[in-house]
Amino acid sequence: MKKIIITIGVLIVLGFLGYFIYVNYINKVPKITPEPEKVSVEEYYMYGNHFNIKGTLELSDKSYEDIKLTLYNGEDKDFDIEVDSEDNKINFYTSEEINEGLYLDDIPRDTYYLFLKLTYKNEENKEEPIVKYYVLDNKTEYKESTYYTLSKYNNKILINSNNDYKTMMFNIIENKDKDIYDITIDPGHGGMDGGGASGDYKETDFTMDISKKIKENLEKKNIKVKLTHDEGDLTKNEVMDEYNKHGRAVIPNEVKSKYTFSIHINRSTSSKVRGIEIYTAKGINYDLAKSLADNITSYTDLEYSSNKLYKEFNGIYTHNFTAKEIESSLEGYDEKGYKPYNVTEKSNYLYMIRETGGYLTGAYVDDSNPDKVGVNPYYKNNIANESYLLELGYLSNQSDLDILIKSQDKLANAISDAIIKELGL
Repeated sequence: MKKIIITIGVLIVLGFLGYFIYVNYINKVPKITPEPEKVSVEEYYMYGNHFNIKGTLELSDKSYEDIKLTLYNGEDKDFDIEVDSEDNKINFYTSEEINEGLYLDDIPRDTYYLFLKLTYKNEENKEEPIVKYYVLDNKTEYKESTYYTLSKYNNKILINSNNDYKTMMFNIIENKDKDIYDITIDPGHGGMDGGGASGDYKETDFTMDISKKIKENLEKKNIKVKLTHDEGDLTKNEVMDEYNKHGRAVIPNEVKSKYTFSIHINRSTSSKVRGIEIYTAKGINYDLAKSLADNITSYTDLEYSSNKLYKEFNGIYTHNFTAKEIESSLEGYDEKGYKPYNVTEKSNYLYMIRETGGYLTGAYVDDSNPDKVGVNPYYKNNIANESYLLELGYLSNQSDLDILIKSQDKLANAISDAIIKELGL
């Protein structure tokens, strides 16, 4: 019995010793010594599933041979950046397009410290260049942010500067939070709001069915999809709230989805107008929008719209408020007792794109009119949905209507295939 007790005691001691060695030596990330100068981070955000950052480093010595943004966890994980130097300043950013930048979803779980990394030539030893690291000092109002990756990776990324370096960092951990989604699909209108109508048909005769088919297709690929509302959620006497808790434009950020697709059918006073129109945010990479438009026109007999207003590419449109539209939007506010919103030319005209995209798309529905309009609690978010509004033809055009009646499966396949391709699945 005594031998057993001694053996157990030895094993416990060895266990503690092994853990001490692992924590303090094997698992310890080697410290680096950053330079005294610091990078002033002026902006960082995620639109969709890409991280963007902009900053400035004041530095007189610009003889560096290379400059990178690095994620340090004992090893350097380098990323290319765009650099614009002037006088004694180095201005850098990850991308000019808000939905491009650093893809974080597939980075392994760990703690990563962000540094600006400059490499200089070493005259004494050309085989070992001189490497200097500069702390990223977060000067924005967003001191802490949280991003949830696609469910395929199931990670939660905490962005803050809570470390000895006082530099920005990613703490990537397993996500254990519930009700986190990859995609939000918004079936346009619903309840007593039937949307546009022409003859015997209205928008809601199509938007819910197409949305549910897209959802079914995506879920077959293990993509988590949230509908803003489902069949039967709204009676014929109800209208879905746009804002407040569980509002149509609030749900995407409530469920932390990366993308939102709002499904609509168009109409016109002219029966000759036809074709699809994909509406987007401004300042994006349009590859996904092009893929959506091209798929729809190749999978079905729908054509690109002939509409030229706000057109960017075939079937693709971007509509921000104009100065005249801003003035018009605020008319009557005094008579109604409304407080005016901060609408700018950076504000997207379509609320499902604007209000799901946080400050990046000019969201403005704050708490100015909580009782009359509602509140979007995410209007200033820097972690936001990449959103698209799809007008899938015109009810008022007989050719488009016939296609909508017979080709809903093809439409859903076209849209879901573009999304699946975007997600790399």
